This record gives sequence, C-alpha cells and structure tokens, in this order.
Amino acid sequence: MDDETADSPAATDLAQLRTEFIRVASHELRTPLTSIITFATMLESVDETLPLTAADRQAAIGVIRRNAEHMQVIVADLLLLSSLETAEAPLDLAPLRVPELLDFPGVPLRCGDGPVLMGDRVLLHELLHTAVQIVALTGAAEAEAQYADGHWHVTVTAATGTALTAERLLSMRIPHPEQAGEHRTGALALMLGREIAARHGGSMVTSVDRPGVTVRIALPARFP
Repeated sequence: MDDETADSPAATDLAQLRTEFIRVASHELRTPLTSIITFATMLESVDETLPLTAADRQAAIGVIRRNAEHMQVIVADLLLLSSLETAEAPLDLAPLRVPELLDFPGVPLRCGDGPVLMGDRVLLHELLHTAVQIVALTGAAEAEAQYADGHWHVTVTAATGTALTAERLLSMRIPHPEQAGEHRTGALALMLGREIAARHGGSMVTSVDRPGVTVRIALPARFP
C-alpha cells in the first residue's frame, strides 16, 4: 500500500506488504503443490495391497486437476504483477466513462461530472473490483467518484463495518475478478491494485483507520 499518515493504524508500507505478499504467495503455491504430489504418489504406488476403485481414481485425478488449475491462476497473477512492475506489456488504452467502470451490482455510486478517463478497461476493472471486494470484507460497499485537478478521485468505503487489522486484511481471501470460484489473498490483490494504479500514473491507498476498510484511488484523466 502507499504510505499513509502516521495516525492511521492500518498503514502498511511497501516493504511490509512485499514481505507478507511473498509469505502468502509461497503458501498459496505450496498448498496445491503438496496436494498434487500426495495424490499423484498415491496413484503411482497403488498395488494389490492398496486397490483403488474407479471412483477413487477419478476423485484423485479431479483433485490433481483442480489444484493444478489453481496454481495456473496464481502463476498468471504473478506474471501480471511482474509485467506491471516492469511496464513490459503495453496498455490497451481507450476512453472510459467512470460511472460505467464503477457499475457494480449492489454498490451505490455517487459520481460527479468530469471527462472520460484514458485507461486499460480490463486492468481498471480489476483495480476497482479489488477496491469493492476489499471493502466488502467488512460491510456493504459504496463508492464515490469526483473529478478535481486533472484526476478522478475514487473512494470506496462501507457505511458500517466490522473492525479489521491490516495484518488480517493481507491474509484474507478476495474473489478473483476474472476467474469464477477463484480467490486472491489480500496481499496479492493489494499489490496488483497499487501496481495497476501506478501503471496508469495514479495511486491506491488502503486503510483501516476506522471500523471497516477505506480504499482511495486517484487516476489522471489523461494517461501520462
């Protein structure tokens, strides 16, 4: 997360976020890999003393496939993070209307007047989806977007929410914006969110300085 004021108890600097991200990512990869090895070994070592029914075999193969697919999603996210940090892949820039980007079911939006936003639709959808889902961990999310000083300022918050520590936020699971049924850890979601914002010349700040979570995003209307 971006640096925040000293009086925000939820402020987590980039070094802390990266440390937690590496820890969580390692765990996310190790868990399905362990399951794959376990079930593959079971299938490989089956003999007359340990027979498996056809249903058992199919169940084991299903576990291996699901865990392998989960690892594919994690690796794709890591590659996306790397490409954002290094600016390797060009953005698919297009004029975008902010109200449409913030059109999420069940999320009230207050949006002021302003110009279209030049950005990558897919990546900005991921960024704003992440903001909404992070806030939704503690309460019903609502969004506000205002244009000022050449930037769109988006704030996603909850009218009421439960208390949540920064450490807990980083380890929680957030629905994946592109893969149905998959999740990202808070640490990975926040790393991707801040890098998407930075790639567009903007910023993303997340804090838990009150009950609930607040996400503030600033994006220049014109791509730098």
